Amino acid sequence: MAETTINNIERINLVILIIGSLLSLVIMRDFKYFFSFAVASAIMTLNFRFLKRIIEGGLMKSVISKKDVLIKLPLKFIVLAGLVFVIIRFGDIDVVFFLIGLSTVFFSIVFNQIVMAFSSAEKRRDNNGA
Repeated sequence: MAETTINNIERINLVILIIGSLLSLVIMRDFKYFFSFAVASAIMTLNFRFLKRIIEGGLMKSVISKKDVLIKLPLKFIVLAGLVFVIIRFGDIDVVFFLIGLSTVFFSIVFNQIVMAFSSAEKRRDNNGA
C-alpha cells in the first residue's frame, strides 16, 4: 500500500508539473513564469524520486548503512540546495512561481490523501451496503 501511495504521489506530481507549466505559459504568456514553475517543479520531482530510492535502498533495511546516512543524504541535500541557489542567483525567475513549483510535492501528497479518503469511504459503503 505504501509503495502504491508513493507511486501515486509521483504520478500526480508529474501531472502537476505538466499542467502547471502549460497553464503558466498560457496564462502569463511569458517564458520567465513557465521557466520558474517548470524548473522548480522538476527539481522537486527529482528530489522526491531520489529520496524514495535512498529510503528504499538503504533505510528500509534492518541494518542501516552509515554510508547512506552520512554521505548520501547530506550530499543529496547539498546538491539540491546548490542547484536552488544557482537558479535563484543566476536564473531569470519569478520568485512566486518558483516557490509554487517547489511546493508541487506538497500539493501531490494532499491531493493523493484526499482521493484516498474519498475512495476508501466509497469502498466501505459498497462493502457494508450502506
